[in-house]
Amino acid sequence: MSTKTYDPSLVSVIIGGSIIKSWDIVKVGRDNDRWKMTEGTSGEVTRTKNTSLLGTVTLTLPQASSDNATLSSFEVAGSLIPCMIMDKGGTSLHTMPEGTVIKIADAEYGKDATTREWIIKGEIIDPSIVGGNN
Repeated sequence: MSTKTYDPSLVSVIIGGSIIKSWDIVKVGRDNDRWKMTEGTSGEVTRTKNTSLLGTVTLTLPQASSDNATLSSFEVAGSLIPCMIMDKGGTSLHTMPEGTVIKIADAEYGKDATTREWIIKGEIIDPSIVGGNN
């Protein structure tokens, strides 16, 4: 069995044409299950496909990141923005052609620097691939 390597510096986060360089965490997911399973009283199972592609990109940025201002400007403008997250050290790829920053990140100030969490909603188109690393 060979050893695989994950390198976060090979993950590209592009929001509204801007490369987000100083992220701590990026999370991508669909809001709904693709399939619903229903079992009848006789034990017969039916599956129903949910065709919704609605999903969420959640970006956690350091408080001092200049990328916070970029995301703020997208929210203020109310723009539809393309989003792409790609792991160039592996095979993961997620694309949201028209996302919306749904609100300004909450701001918290204290003795130590904190983070800012940004939520972007839109359709995550197929194929959305959660792959491995090389």
